[in-house]
Formats: sequence, C-alpha cells, structure tokens
Amino acid sequence: MRGIEGALRVLQDVERGELASVSLRRLASKLPSPEMTLAASLVYCTLRKRSLWYEMVRSFLKPAIEGLNGATVNAMLLGAAGMTDLRYFVPMALTNAVVQNVKETVGEREARLVNAVLRRVGESGNDFIRTLSSSCDLKDFAILHGMPPWAAFILKEGVGPQEARKLVRMARIRPYASFRVWPESKIPEVLERANAAGYRCWGSPLIPYSVRLASSVYPPSFAGYNKGVSTPQGESSMMVGEVVRRLWKRGLVLDMCAGRGIKAGQLAALLPGATLECWEISPGRAKALEKERKRLNASWAIRLGDALHLEPPVRPEIVVLDAPCSNSGTWSRHPEGKQRLSAEAVGRVSDLQKLLLRRAISIVAPGGFVVYVTCSLFRRENEEIVSRVLSERNDIYEVPPPISGLRIHRGRPWGVYLWPELPWLDGFYIAVLGRKTQEATA
Repeated sequence: MRGIEGALRVLQDVERGELASVSLRRLASKLPSPEMTLAASLVYCTLRKRSLWYEMVRSFLKPAIEGLNGATVNAMLLGAAGMTDLRYFVPMALTNAVVQNVKETVGEREARLVNAVLRRVGESGNDFIRTLSSSCDLKDFAILHGMPPWAAFILKEGVGPQEARKLVRMARIRPYASFRVWPESKIPEVLERANAAGYRCWGSPLIPYSVRLASSVYPPSFAGYNKGVSTPQGESSMMVGEVVRRLWKRGLVLDMCAGRGIKAGQLAALLPGATLECWEISPGRAKALEKERKRLNASWAIRLGDALHLEPPVRPEIVVLDAPCSNSGTWSRHPEGKQRLSAEAVGRVSDLQKLLLRRAISIVAPGGFVVYVTCSLFRRENEEIVSRVLSERNDIYEVPPPISGLRIHRGRPWGVYLWPELPWLDGFYIAVLGRKTQEATA
C-alpha cells in the first residue's frame, strides 16, 4: 500500500468518526517507514487547513461539492493540500497518483473530475490563497488558517478581534509530544534512553516532571512507558493536576469525568495520601481507565455510570470536573474535530456542562473545591458556565487558580486560560469554585 492510498483511507476513517491518530497507528503495520511518513504528512496537512482546501476546491468545481461522495471530496482536498503546502511533491506526480486511486476505488467519471480540479489547483491555487491573504475580513482569515468561520466569530465575541486572530493562528501550530515522568528522579534516565533512541528531547521549564520532544511519537515506543514511568500528557493538562495538588489537604478527590485516566494517573502520583475515585460513563473509556491503572500500578476506585446520578461514598473534598466540551483548544493536535463541530453543537454541550457543574457543587463537601476544566477556548463553555452557576447559589465563590506565569491568561472575569502558544500546550480553561462552610454561610 502506498502512502497516498493510506492517507486517503485514514481520511475515510475520519469521516466515519475515528481519530486520525488512531487510524494512522493501525496503518503503521502495513506501510514501510517512508510511506508512513508520507501518509501522516498528507493526512495532517489536509485536516489542519481543511476549510481552506474545501473553499479552494469548491471555487474550481462546476457541480456543487456537496453533491459528491466523500471519497471523491477527500481526494480533491488531499491533492490540493499536498500540491500547495507540501513543497517536495511534483504536482503532476501527486495529481496522477490521486486520480489513479479514485479511478480504482470510485470510478472513471469521478477520476476525470478530480483530475480537472487538481489541474486548476496547480494553475490557480496560489492566486486563491493570495486573494484570501489580502483580505481584512475575519471569515477569509479563518478560512486561510483552516478554522471554520463560525468558530472564529465565537472567539471574536469572547476575546475581541485581535486576540481572536492570534487564537486562529495558534490552531495551526504543529503539536509535539510531552511526557509526564514519575517519579521525577527518573527524568535523567528517561532523557538518556530517549536521546539514545534518536528522539530529541529535554526537560520542560514549565512542569518539573515533564519531558518535551521535538516530534510526535507512538507512546509505547518511548522510554519508560511500558514500566509506567512515562505517560503522554500535554503540559496544559498537567497544570490541572498542579492546581489540585495545591488545593488538596485531606479526604476524597473525585475525578468526575475521568476519561481514559491520564489526569487520574497524575493525581495518584502527586497525592499519594489521597483517596481517589474516578467516574466514567463510557464502558470503553472505563476499560482504558482500568488498563491505565494497571500500567501505572496505581490505586483508585472506578465507577461506571452517569455523573449526574452517581453518588460518592463520602462528600469529596475536591471534585475535578474535566467536562465534555468542543475540544477547540486541541484542534492543532486533533484537527479533525473542526469538521465535526458546529455552533449549534457548542450550545448543546454547554447545556450539559451547566448540569455537570451544578452536580459537582451539590456533592462537594463544605469547605471543599470544584476544579472546573475544559479544553475549549470558547467563553460560552467557560466563563459563561461559571457565571451562571455562581449566580444561582450564595454558598459558592471563585478561588483564583493557584498557578501563574507567562502562559496564564486571566478569564473575563472567572478562571484562567492556557493558550496553545507552544507545541506542547493545548488550549485549556481552569476555574476553581469553593463551597463555603456552614458557619460561613450562616
């Protein structure tokens, strides 16, 4: 299987709802290394600026693009991305390879259409980009940088036009891997082994137990992973654990939407004296959570069920609510998320976020804290949720998250943001809400 064919298969998997990274890992066993590198480059080049390639292709099509089958559209988008952004391609060679694949998998008629469009891209694609680049319109700016215009306008509502443009650009940053290394004393050994294996990596200046790589990596191949020493985790995510560590004094810590257990593993390491309980609604993620517990040889209780209805064994002193969200802060890492989301979907998820935050506040112990987290850059999922819940109760107050630094941006007015300004950072929002003691409420 060639790299181009593999890339088109991955794009089809993405259309069906799969993460590109998962599909690429499955592909790795079928392709030699050079072809695998080509496939990954084409996939992410296509996905990171999909809105640009979509508008470009649509402008060169006589039939409406919406009426074409997905495989044909993906072939056009991949061809446009490869010819325009990946300079090492000979345009004619790429066009011929893509057209041949469409001919074999879809049909002769569609192949002729793809051929005609890609030849137009080769002739006029750069002119299309120059026209967008000269525009002052936010919609054109968003398309140029691969962000859906509706998302850019939501950002503008939240942070203003100039900051919105910065965030639009940041969504294009190529992400690199970072690993949590625990215990911290293992960092020199991990760095030595990783560098000897050909990875360029170093200790993070932001998180003392984080290691940064100048590339991506398949986690099980990295030094220390199989022994539970190294865990892939973005540094923004690690900051959540740091917030909890600085708040915790005693008692139960509840990870209310635990997912696959990455934060749970960090909390288990940072808070060895804490009782840790993890809730997860998805059976598949709960299995991954159990697998992660075994890999780390950690201790935490797992409860499968809906966080809106589960009851903790005792009132937790800290509830960590990493709420389901748009994931707009991770679009550089998972660019396929941009094409699956809509403004309407953001509204629906914000309704769930309000319910979950209300539930977290109702179960946390008096004198305890709720740490509300999203990997979203949208105020309607962040400050607006916090504001709504604060206005409903007089026993809840905001606590400025106990972190600071150049990468921390104060919310308007609640919580803080970590922006995706570096390849090891995702966009995150963190707000801490304290529940007053009964004496303070009286």
